[in-house]
Amino acid sequence: METRREFLRFAAAGLIMAGAPIMTGCSGVRRDDLSRPTQWMEQILGLGKNEMEILYLASLAPSGHNLQPWSVRVADDGHWIIGYNRSFQLPAVDPDNRELLLSIGAFMENMVTAARASGLEAQIEVVASRPTEEEIALVRFRKTKPVASPLDRIKRRRTIRNGFSTEEIRAEDLRYVTRHDEEACVLTAVPSPHAFYYPNNSKMGKTLQEGVIEANRTQAFRDPAQEELSRWIRWSRKDAGVNRNGLTPESMEINGVARWYVSNFYDAASVLKKDFRQRTVDTVARQVRSCGGWLVVTSLDSEVPTLLAYGMAFERLCLKVRDRMIGLHPMTQMIEEQGPSNVAASLGLTGQVQWIMRMGYVPSYPPPVSLRRPVAWFVTS
Repeated sequence: METRREFLRFAAAGLIMAGAPIMTGCSGVRRDDLSRPTQWMEQILGLGKNEMEILYLASLAPSGHNLQPWSVRVADDGHWIIGYNRSFQLPAVDPDNRELLLSIGAFMENMVTAARASGLEAQIEVVASRPTEEEIALVRFRKTKPVASPLDRIKRRRTIRNGFSTEEIRAEDLRYVTRHDEEACVLTAVPSPHAFYYPNNSKMGKTLQEGVIEANRTQAFRDPAQEELSRWIRWSRKDAGVNRNGLTPESMEINGVARWYVSNFYDAASVLKKDFRQRTVDTVARQVRSCGGWLVVTSLDSEVPTLLAYGMAFERLCLKVRDRMIGLHPMTQMIEEQGPSNVAASLGLTGQVQWIMRMGYVPSYPPPVSLRRPVAWFVTS
């Protein structure tokens, strides 16, 4: 009996945190398992099918803990107000709404891309001067000629955590994924992002490894941060279906028997246990030593327009990496624990660090599994 308990504890708290598949037959809830918006929802919102599809595609953007904090108010025909839902903030790790605004920027990038494909040009005016203001930007659409847009990229985008090759990212691939497209940038007043690539076995790569491990250790054992995380993990299929956001075992790459175990026996209290916290740190230590390198993105400031523009640029990067079979894993804990300016100074960079990402070639891209809230849940009219 003791041996069985040890096996279950190891499988549930050890292998699962590393994302090791044990048995593919134990599948859980995935995005496609949940229904898309229906016609009656469109009628309630006063939006047409085309507008609903634009908003659905916009909602496939990444966000911290997969909160999906965005909100949209339809002021009138072709005039939307983009904001955020205060219930979806992360005060313990993102007290200044820095990451929230980056995710709103990613949402806006998908929205602009989807609108172009349907013959609408989005004109965006940033109206928030402070990151705490709930109304962030005004969007007006005008009809134009449809533009071929990578909608399939939006639908297939996903974050990959494991299985990275240690091969350095080739220069031509790095140029491709980080190339700044001036025509694609709607918020033109913000300077282009500065991106720095460091091979994982370089001196800076090792500095980032240790910095990320230590920041994760600090955060994992900081009670407010861990309690906040525990509220956004949807261990059971029921919780996933009710909330349609947050982290699931599938999105954390917990598969097989381990997925079944945590779905049935884990809850918010499990995340606060010492051995869960330590295994989280151990998993990060394994992950950071297995990748091709690091991409660090800096900005001049953290003003609202800057964060929105950098969120948009980040989403364009996310939509390109699959073309070159590169996995991308944002690791934000250093920035959350030290602050953008302090991280930049510690790395010998100027300005403020907005993104730290692991990169690595992957043998395959699994389908996206992160949950999505129906459009009707974040739109008012």
